[in-house]
Parts: sequence; C-alpha cells; structure tokens
Amino acid sequence: MEPTENSSVIAITNQKGGVGKTTSTLNIAQALAALGHRVLVIDLDPQGNATQGLGIKLETVRASAADLLRDKNLSDEAGIYQGAGLDLIPATPLLAAVEREMVGLTNSEFRLAQRVKRLRATYKYVLIDNAPGFGPLMNSALNASDFVLVPVDSSFFGLAGLQKLLGELEIIREGFNPGLSLLGLFLTMFDTTRMSEEILGELVSSFGDLVFESRIRRSVKLREAPAFGRTIFQHAPGGSGAEDYLRLTQELIVRLAKARAVSHV
Repeated sequence: MEPTENSSVIAITNQKGGVGKTTSTLNIAQALAALGHRVLVIDLDPQGNATQGLGIKLETVRASAADLLRDKNLSDEAGIYQGAGLDLIPATPLLAAVEREMVGLTNSEFRLAQRVKRLRATYKYVLIDNAPGFGPLMNSALNASDFVLVPVDSSFFGLAGLQKLLGELEIIREGFNPGLSLLGLFLTMFDTTRMSEEILGELVSSFGDLVFESRIRRSVKLREAPAFGRTIFQHAPGGSGAEDYLRLTQELIVRLAKARAVSHV
C-alpha cells in the first residue's frame, strides 16, 4: 500500500516472541493519541494481548478481527471498539481458527488490506499488533501496511531471525505491496549490562540508521501495566517507561515525515 498524506499504517512485528511487540504497539498508540492524533490499533494475535492490555475482556467481545476477516459483508465499524482518541479492533482465540481457514481461501491475505484502505480516511495512524512467527495473519498485516517497525529485545537471542523477517518483507514487496518499507528497529528491555550494549552495537553495525536512537529501558511498571488493562501513560505517567515511549513516538513521527517526503520526490 502506498502511504498517503493523511494516514500511516504500521505493522509492529518480530518473529521472536517476548520482545515487547504488544507493549510497544499500545504505548506508541497511546502516545500518538495523547499528541492529538486519531489512532486505531488492530489486534492480530489470537491471544488477544493488546485487547486485554486496553482493558477489554475477551469474553465480552462481540465482533473481532476474526469476524472481519471471515465475513467480508460485515461492516468495518462492527469490529471497532471506540476509546478516547484510541480505537481498537480486538482479537480473540477465534482468530487462530480463522487463520487456519485462510490457508484454503483465495486472496484471503488481502482482506485486511481492503478494510484498512477504507479506514485510512478516519485514522491518522493504524498500528497492527502481530503474533510471533510467520503465516497468513502476518502476511495479512504486511500486505495492509505502509511500514514495518521491529522491536528487538536486549538479549543473547535478540538478533535471531531478523534476516528471515527481512526476507519475508522482500517477498511481500515483490508481490502485492511494493511500497512496504522498513521504518526501523528499536531496542526494548534495555539496561546497563554489557549484553545490552553488545546487542545495540551489533544492531547498529547491521542496520545503521534504521536503528532508532530511542531505547526502551527495562521497567517493572511496563510489565505491570497490561495486567491492569492500562498503557504505561495511564499506569505510571511519570516513570521511565512513559518517558521512553514518548521519546520513541516523537522520533517515529519524524521518521514518518521524512519517509513521506522521500516518497513524494
């Protein structure tokens, strides 16, 4: 999908689990909303962590991402839960069954892109939270997005699988979505250990300017917030987690502006 003047669709993904994808999706979304933008989060993980992280109980969900993917006649609005500047298309475990169904359906991995294309007129930013691993849901997210944002945890295995992810992006570019761009990578769970510094050094060595200057420091409050159905800005607005995600979001906005400027040259 080509980025438009009015909207940016960002898939936040990494095939490795436990790197902070959902935490990052929710807190970047909240920061964007706090800065005055209309934001939609699409939960594309059958575990529904982003849904629960925004305080919605899975058993109360009436229509979800699974329903929107399965039923092309269902209205977009039916699956949108509205918040204060931050809306959500939730996920439930039904999404896992729908993903299996998608394997046998023609063009099923483009259904999300068709819906997102319509939603661009309503939202400045659409953020898609993905489950780890590859498959129809990941491909759906990449086909629907303008940009990919990759959180990398500051651990020994932090860099594992990144080349495979980049290969997957190239396949998507060669197919339905030639305009898909890697917006960048950023470190999560960063601390003052030698391991964190070494991972940062390797990341910069491999990806250069694609690595965000902002880093998300390890924080107990960041781990706590989802259990209360809150973002870090609601749970601990004066802490390091809120500070880090606001800084990251501001850097993200600058990068997006530069990417749009380049695309219009």
